[in-house]
Amino acid sequence: MLSAAPSRRSAGFSLIELVVAVGALGLVVFFTLGSFTAQHQTYVVVDQVSEAQQNTRAIAALLERDIRSAGYMVSDGAAVCGADRDDAADDLFLSDADAILSIDLLPDADRSQDLGAQVQAGYTGGTSETLAVDDVVLDGTPSYDTDGNGVADSDFQVGGGAILSDVSDPSRGVRCGIVSAVVPGASVSVNFRAGTSFGTGGDLRLVPAHVYRVVTPGGGGPIELQRDGLVLAKDVEDLQVAWLYDDDGDGQVDAGEYRGAAGSSLDPTAVDGERLREVRFNLVVRTAAEDPRNAAVGTGQALENRTDNVAADDGRRRRIHTSTVRVRNVAL
Repeated sequence: MLSAAPSRRSAGFSLIELVVAVGALGLVVFFTLGSFTAQHQTYVVVDQVSEAQQNTRAIAALLERDIRSAGYMVSDGAAVCGADRDDAADDLFLSDADAILSIDLLPDADRSQDLGAQVQAGYTGGTSETLAVDDVVLDGTPSYDTDGNGVADSDFQVGGGAILSDVSDPSRGVRCGIVSAVVPGASVSVNFRAGTSFGTGGDLRLVPAHVYRVVTPGGGGPIELQRDGLVLAKDVEDLQVAWLYDDDGDGQVDAGEYRGAAGSSLDPTAVDGERLREVRFNLVVRTAAEDPRNAAVGTGQALENRTDNVAADDGRRRRIHTSTVRVRNVAL
């Protein structure tokens, strides 16, 4: 009996079929990976922008609270001070209402007067000063621990701010700086940053303050906004401030009564702090990394009177927040 001849066609794919299948699979993988990469990049950008927006809202809320509270139980002239710059971020000093008891808890004798540490000696008008004061506690109850023993001993804090004013002549303006040392019951050391022409003499009082500063840490880390020397948020690129005064006493802020706005600057020793009505601040917050989809977007913003050292295109997204806040504790 003759056996059947084997089939000449073997089971499987031909070379052409294999090439077509691999090519189709490659196209699917290529477009799938492309879609995944685009979605991932979009997610990264959206996540960073959301973080920047959250940081902006949180910082703005705290700044607004501190501005509204500035001037509480201290002289009107010592409510606010600032270092105004056109080539860098501004420094903002706001009298520290957190260091003073609420009025219902204050001793009766303190409720009818402007609180402040009376300067006894040591002030010469220099940049770095150690001022002998009658006390470092304004209201009988200390708020901060300056020696690290767990017990509050001062209303001034190292890394915080201080505002110097003459309560007998508010037209002299104010001077402000950062506290570098506190000796309870004896002295406060201050590195002054604004108001160099304040001079000496008069009935000088020193008031504790919150200070907001944009700082670039050593080692090239990301820029950050600090409050009293502590980091509030990173990648806060700029803080620009305008101070709004009622110089002519007509009950409103007119054109030309701004300091720190475009075309003007603030000299805190050339204004009467009792005429201050509002503070406008501008925050520029950027994403931590560049937009991987378009490295050409993202440029620093020149706000108020800032004109120099604005970042060029760096691929980072930015968010800007502007608020104008009434300094409600300054007399009208």
